[in-house]
Amino acid sequence: MLKTVGLVLVVLFCSFCGVTMAASLKKRTETLKKTLLFLHLLSERLSYTLCPVEELFEALAAEPLLEELDYIPDCRRRMAERLPFPEAFRESIRDSRLPLTERDRETLCSLCPIIGASSMENQLQGLALVKANLSGQVEEAQAQADKRSRLYASLGVLSGAALAVVLL
Repeated sequence: MLKTVGLVLVVLFCSFCGVTMAASLKKRTETLKKTLLFLHLLSERLSYTLCPVEELFEALAAEPLLEELDYIPDCRRRMAERLPFPEAFRESIRDSRLPLTERDRETLCSLCPIIGASSMENQLQGLALVKANLSGQVEEAQAQADKRSRLYASLGVLSGAALAVVLL
């Protein structure tokens, strides 16, 4: 009886691991889509207001649609501590707990020398380039999630069943 319960727990644990991996792929896609929204709102506010970067990030940190993006309030906090925008944003992206790949983080960090450092036209052009790069990464992440999420879920169940058979 105890052995059977243990084997069922092994199968359930492996299944849970597979489903968790599949969910992390979907979460990355959602995070990248939210990041595209952030870039869109940033470019809108840059083009319609002439406020400093600190005020832009204060407004964006208060935006309910972006509350999942932990790097925005973190960057605002760091800038309030008198850290210049490029360093504050880079550190916030680096310390973010969101499921972003290194490539995603590098793409976002390419905003550092652009925002607040050049004319509004150049900032908007730079933002458009970053948005285009990130859009490609969203499509790749979506394709990867579609392809691999079922694989991870199936592998979790199958590896749990195989392990249970071996332990019998």
